[in-house]
Amino acid sequence: MCDNVLGDDDLLTEILLRLPVKDLLRCKCVCKKWMSLISEPQFCYRHTLRLCRKNPNPNTNPYLYPSGMLFQESIDCVRNKKGYVVSFTDNSNNRFIHLNAHTNFEGTLNYRLLRSCNGLQLWDSTPIRPWPSPTNDAEANKILQRCSFFYVSNPSTGRCVRIDRFGFAFHPGFSSAFLVFEPWISPHYKVIFFEITSKRKVKMSVYSSEKGSWSKHDLLSPLPPDLFRFPRPGVYCNGSIHWFDLGDNFVNSLYFDIDRLCFKDLPVLPITHGVLPYDQLQVMHFGESGGNLYLIMARSTVLLKYDIWELKEDYSRWILKYNVDATKNNLVHNWCIDVTPLRVVRQPPNEDGEEESIFAILIVDHRKLVSYNLKDHSWKILHQADRFSPPYFKDQYFDTLANDDENSVYFDTNRLCFDKLPASPVSVDSNSELPCVKYFGECMQREATLDAN
Repeated sequence: MCDNVLGDDDLLTEILLRLPVKDLLRCKCVCKKWMSLISEPQFCYRHTLRLCRKNPNPNTNPYLYPSGMLFQESIDCVRNKKGYVVSFTDNSNNRFIHLNAHTNFEGTLNYRLLRSCNGLQLWDSTPIRPWPSPTNDAEANKILQRCSFFYVSNPSTGRCVRIDRFGFAFHPGFSSAFLVFEPWISPHYKVIFFEITSKRKVKMSVYSSEKGSWSKHDLLSPLPPDLFRFPRPGVYCNGSIHWFDLGDNFVNSLYFDIDRLCFKDLPVLPITHGVLPYDQLQVMHFGESGGNLYLIMARSTVLLKYDIWELKEDYSRWILKYNVDATKNNLVHNWCIDVTPLRVVRQPPNEDGEEESIFAILIVDHRKLVSYNLKDHSWKILHQADRFSPPYFKDQYFDTLANDDENSVYFDTNRLCFDKLPASPVSVDSNSELPCVKYFGECMQREATLDAN
């Protein structure tokens, strides 16, 4: 029987497709045949599609469940190409992830995590300015800009692609960069950012992994005021990028429809200004999970209690969906007055249940990372340390085999067969010399000459 299974590639494939990602990675070590099968882009894409949960609403997209929280500390941005994952289900499975980007001059770049989207991560690298170079050195600034890149990676597969930043800079004239990857629609990803031109017009730059190139698009609607001054980055969800801000006397919220190239207003949060002044409210989190947008709001007059709002799928209105009361169920002690909500996450149903679970991820007393069940108010500790403060980067982590390279395939629904995808951009493990190598080498030689004299 075992020989029949191992000899039947179709049957073996169907069995392996039903295994979780971490078990598949172990199975790659069984034999060369299994490693080759699990590494095939066709298999990786089919496995990712199996992880997608169909939305009960037929008018909305499927979605993936996150397997944990992805963090990056500020210190890990300097020369260290790593972040770390705290698992939702296995506390012993907390692990570091690394960006498999190799250049010819390691130790001269800062690597920052920017986005996490359905199994792929967007990184940014910026060269560390060498001491001998003055800040007004135009030639040095030009070279440093040429050495800055985006990276798109999947830690599970080790795949990493380097992308030119197309003039992007951390500057008031630029928005943050967004990663768009929806495997239920396409195996390809996009990197998007907005830029204000010298004529006060807004252009959207889009990198497509399908084409392997950048393109610029003129926006059809005028620039909203203070678009690039929102206190927190925008959130991608269901084909649009969303922003939300709460000031002393106003609520500013909008979204950008990527396909229609226009801005639209989000519904107003149903809070009566005269009853509850906006200056008594604080946005603790604005984000996406399971294809829905969530807001976590705190009231300055009430400690350790938070309201969680959910935007209806048709964007018609906000609904007060859940409440978090950290004073109940022994979540905090009398001496603890510090609870920091990080985000809302949706999780698959239990073995004996049909409804999915919804959790709030909290940091309690600067020591514990806690998942708080918003339905039954139970909680459990995911991670505990002597000191655990809100990290520089925090987002959902998805364990998938999502891959997009020169051997990738897609399923043609018309011909009912798989076809090969166009080639993707060059991988980062190229041996071509980066322009910063020569520049940094010259600076080091200059320093050595000065020391010798």
